[in-house]
Amino acid sequence: MLLLCRYPFEEKNRETLSKLIGEVQDWHKLVELINAHGIIALAAYNIEEAGLVKMVPEDAMVILKNGYRQSMVRNLWLAERWKEVNTILSNSGIKHVLLKGMALEHTLYGSRGLRQMTDNDILVKRDDAIKVWKLLQKEGFSQELMKSPWHRKIIIDIGKHLPCLYKNGYAIEIHHDLFSNNFGYDKTYGDPIDDAVEIFISETKAWILPKEMQLMYLIDHLKRHTMEGNWQLRLYTDIMLLDKSSTIKIPDGFISNPIQENKQEYRRAAYRINIGSIPVKKKFQYLAGDIFPSVEWMKKRYKCNGAKAVLYYPLRIGKLMWLI
Repeated sequence: MLLLCRYPFEEKNRETLSKLIGEVQDWHKLVELINAHGIIALAAYNIEEAGLVKMVPEDAMVILKNGYRQSMVRNLWLAERWKEVNTILSNSGIKHVLLKGMALEHTLYGSRGLRQMTDNDILVKRDDAIKVWKLLQKEGFSQELMKSPWHRKIIIDIGKHLPCLYKNGYAIEIHHDLFSNNFGYDKTYGDPIDDAVEIFISETKAWILPKEMQLMYLIDHLKRHTMEGNWQLRLYTDIMLLDKSSTIKIPDGFISNPIQENKQEYRRAAYRINIGSIPVKKKFQYLAGDIFPSVEWMKKRYKCNGAKAVLYYPLRIGKLMWLI
């Protein structure tokens, strides 16, 4: 798994990779893990570059190659959808910075479809965030049903980004902050918007974070995901590409099971992290909206009618125990 998520391919790894591929007994399980870690495109690339395609069962290699092609097509599609957003914001005089997948795909990964992603993430100044969020909705984007009207009033204080927006299958998250309060990173090494680095996607100008800031952001991002029960080699590879000497550790149990967010301990941890990031004066308002969501949200969450949804409210009070 660690050799299959490398980029670019290194000749010195060919012999070891060949030996390990020859020892694989359950290719179905391995392909499932590769996909769960978000590295199916990288795996296909490394196997092909090493000239080891014939050592892989045909059905497994077909899945890997198709996954790589799908990643290339999707990344091209996401770039075109982002250009629409870029035009809208540029016409309004609002500068934004690309984060994570899109920024990395078109720099470190060489625009080859190797950095798998499902949406776009952008960063704007905090004072512009609500304006951008509403502006995109005027241009045909929509949001998912908000949990509570109480949350709408403190939306800028809940997490680092606003609720995701959607349009014709395209999803975009508008971030107004980079770092989680819990990890204590020093934010004095530059302004992410003013100090952004210029790049080009095709012939369209874009902005990304400076290298040091991007590295710190990705480490923070991975650590938060780990605390919430998600740890993918995709995110690990991003960091190692930026800093080969990074000492970021692989937590026990996540190589064989990268998605553990539904486990009770991780759900509790994620809830505490979220509450901890909210300003003290806004915590009660957030908790009230979380424990007593709108009836419409309850109907959707519990897949029932309005009368039955009301019966689920007492169960939600138990979430308060997660804070103890």
